[in-house]
Amino acid sequence: MLYFRPYSALLFFACCAWQPTVTASEPDPEQKKEWIDSLQGGVESTVDNTARWFDRFFGDGTTSNEDYDAQGRLTITPKWSGYEGWKVDSSFRAQFRLPQAKQRFSAIIGRGNFDDIVNDRQTSYRGSVIDPGAHDEEWIIGLGFNPNYGETDRLYFSAGIRGGLKADLYTQARHLWQRRVSNFSQLRLRTSLFWRDSDGFGINERVDWEASMRQTWLARTSLDLTYAERTEGVRWHHRTAIYHLYAKEKAIASEVYIFGETEHDVAIHDVGIRFIHRQEWLRDWLFLELWGGFHWPREELHEAREPSWMFGVEFAMWYGD
Repeated sequence: MLYFRPYSALLFFACCAWQPTVTASEPDPEQKKEWIDSLQGGVESTVDNTARWFDRFFGDGTTSNEDYDAQGRLTITPKWSGYEGWKVDSSFRAQFRLPQAKQRFSAIIGRGNFDDIVNDRQTSYRGSVIDPGAHDEEWIIGLGFNPNYGETDRLYFSAGIRGGLKADLYTQARHLWQRRVSNFSQLRLRTSLFWRDSDGFGINERVDWEASMRQTWLARTSLDLTYAERTEGVRWHHRTAIYHLYAKEKAIASEVYIFGETEHDVAIHDVGIRFIHRQEWLRDWLFLELWGGFHWPREELHEAREPSWMFGVEFAMWYGD
């Protein structure tokens, strides 16, 4: 069975990007733009107009386009697994600063994994064939405040609504600490204290370690832990991946992952391995990813944990500075 969310971000912004054909005696240079360029331009225009709308709450909205520093990405991912069948996931993230709020405030609009969106994880990989691996979950709308935006220590506050019509309110305070351990490795620690209407008060801790092996090899391992009033113990997710850049803007990778919840009836929800090929495609802001692998999912006690094949395709469009 094929599942497709009718409010897919791709379809929404494709509609925003559409422009009526202009009839003229001589060819209009704008008509020569390919549809893919029009799509990105439409997304950027929509994000810019949204930024202006937000910014009016702090002033008269007369700032220039460049002042918003908008950036983000849009993805669509058809995928299949023997356990879940066919799905088409989409994710969208836009973050922009609000100049009339003295650049201290920023707005976030997106659809995807909650922690990835509100913790600014996706945009840190702008312009790279290395994929952060975000997962599709829910719509997020929020405002953030940046009292400290340093390179090694960052403090950030945010509040908003998650879950679309579910209107799951959240507030969060986050501190990011990152240091270079050696000439070829670095460590990041991210601590978030939050309140979510669905989970109550809680804490999220994420540890990332990266090591570059020569110029074409990169290893990354991460551990994500979340504990809240209404979680079943600690939700945890561990990933380790090795990337090889074998040509300009082309990479292959292997990844293993495991995640679960400590006091759930089934403490380990899934274990898997993926083999990935990712490359720049048609434009320097568009990436194509092909992946395949197998995993051992289990969500209920009565289920047997059996290996299941999986594969997918992802189209990722970046925009902004």
